[in-house]
Amino acid sequence: MCNINITHILLLFACGVSVSADETLPVDPVAPAGGEATAVGALAVAQAVSLAMSNNPAIRAAETSVIRQQHLVYQVTRNPNPTVGYLAAEVGNEGQAGQQGVFLSQNIVRGGKLCLDGQVQQRNVSIATHELQVSRFQVEADVRLAFIEVAVAQERLKLLNRLQTSLDRAAETVQRLVNAGESSLSASLQSKLEAQRNAMRIHLTESQSAVARSKLATALGRDSLSQPVAATVLLPRESGIDVEQAWTDVLATSPELAVAASQLDRSHYKVRREQAEPIPNLQTQWSIQQDAATHYAVFGIQLGVALPVRDDNTGAINAARADTWRTHHKVDAVRRSLRQRLLTTVGQLQQADRQLKTIKSELEALARENLLTTQRAFALGEATYLDLLNAQRAYIRLSLDTLDLYQQRSIAESHLQTALVKAAESPANER
Repeated sequence: MCNINITHILLLFACGVSVSADETLPVDPVAPAGGEATAVGALAVAQAVSLAMSNNPAIRAAETSVIRQQHLVYQVTRNPNPTVGYLAAEVGNEGQAGQQGVFLSQNIVRGGKLCLDGQVQQRNVSIATHELQVSRFQVEADVRLAFIEVAVAQERLKLLNRLQTSLDRAAETVQRLVNAGESSLSASLQSKLEAQRNAMRIHLTESQSAVARSKLATALGRDSLSQPVAATVLLPRESGIDVEQAWTDVLATSPELAVAASQLDRSHYKVRREQAEPIPNLQTQWSIQQDAATHYAVFGIQLGVALPVRDDNTGAINAARADTWRTHHKVDAVRRSLRQRLLTTVGQLQQADRQLKTIKSELEALARENLLTTQRAFALGEATYLDLLNAQRAYIRLSLDTLDLYQQRSIAESHLQTALVKAAESPANER
């Protein structure tokens, strides 16, 4: 990956558009060797992510869901409550009160059903926990993409505003030449047209910036966002990427895959739970009564089990097995989807890297030399203003293309940082 200073590239044209008193060109292509990429008081992307995490209701709801599932683990593993009651028999026999007493009954769950219920519910806890991480990554992806959109609009406005100053001065210079009879009227009209076209681009970018700021403010839980954002989010962070190593990292960190894997694990326990269902529970009852005629205490014991002769739970067992296959295929589908997203993202990174390298090693110097040469030729009367304008356009386009490449690369890096979890809403200009 080439080492490109964002200030040098993005402001390559913008920082050199001022004109001295003896220049007829609004361009000085000598850019500073470096610059401050982060304005004082600018919002950093890490701060934005932290704010969004603390204010997002979707995350709070997902956290509550985890707590709910944890409580259900306790509930589903409880034994049935015993039943206590009054019991009477032979009442009125020979005018006596008969046998009266109390009984206690208890349903004893067999087959390890409660343990299996707990295992199934524990997998629900795991699913909810991984879904919480999905929500966090989605929020982070939303914030990062909105942040990048704001940063790009912010930097584009800087370029266009400095260019506007240059074009306005150029229009004034050409008009003076027209008044002195040293230039044509068409050159004056062309310079004014370029200035007005750039002003339209500024208005459009300002509107886009306002929309992007509103989206970012909403993601942060704010009504508005007035402070600038740190443009360092557009700087490349990786010197290269190994696809297979990145794939290994995604498999280890993807909450989407973890959700699917937990669902598969849960389905296996559901099969075991349904297989245990036909094992009959033991129904017990103990009683003690006082016989009014003999004054003896009478004890009673009852034991019973359901006979699984009509319903052996075959349908539910087979359905649980089918669900296991369904979740198995879902795991494979999620894995394939992640692989496709990874290859697309890495492709975007590599494409941006190649183009940025070409700009740094070839196009930047060519555009600068072309602009300098045309500037000198225009000053000597050997080039027309239209020649100068075309050279200037090429230089401007290179700066804006570079900014677009930084945006493309930053978006791809954001996808990798959030384990390729898809944002709820991607920016319209995402590549």
